[in-house]
Amino acid sequence: MRLISTCTASLLILGMGMNLIANSEQQSTPTTDSSMAVKSVEFVPGHPDCSPKTVVAPFVAAPVVVAKPAPVIAKAEGDQDKDGVLDSMDKCPDTPRGYKVDPTGCPVSVDLRLHFAFNSSVIPVADYPQVDKLAKIMKDNPPAKAVIVGHTDHTGTDEYNQKLSERRSKALGDRLIKDGIAADRITTSGKGEKEPMATNNTREGRALNRRIHVELH
Repeated sequence: MRLISTCTASLLILGMGMNLIANSEQQSTPTTDSSMAVKSVEFVPGHPDCSPKTVVAPFVAAPVVVAKPAPVIAKAEGDQDKDGVLDSMDKCPDTPRGYKVDPTGCPVSVDLRLHFAFNSSVIPVADYPQVDKLAKIMKDNPPAKAVIVGHTDHTGTDEYNQKLSERRSKALGDRLIKDGIAADRITTSGKGEKEPMATNNTREGRALNRRIHVELH
């Protein structure tokens, strides 16, 4: 048996009802009045099942594909001179092994200048802290060697000033040895009055020239 839809069934039932009403009216109408007629009513389906339905497919967003950046492969940095500072930050890449360095990779520097009294090779007591600092730096840096150079002002003969400058550098060398620094790590010499750092025409300038200069190598 063929099934009919709910909409079609509703139309049929409604149509049959209309026909019954029409027949009833015709039977109740006097036969003498031929002008009476049944007015046909146009049927407009209003049942929800008869209304066309629009099926809207659910919206599905397309997946967003995010491109992944290529992995960055970090290049392993080296420490060529093995001083604990990476080569990219090392301003002194050829530091000898064993040197204690600063954050830039350079050996800890020392700027030691001892100033002596006139015609004296005795280290001033006021300069003892500088001597102690130099000894500590050399202990912290076993490969370091101290080059000590003595100087004088221009008072006196060249020969005398040369020997005086040598005695001044030796005085510092002896003090370092006493503090525990090996003698083979110390070199002493003198330049006399040949390399003044200030003018010899004033008392203040001559006092500055009576000095010792130390470099670590």
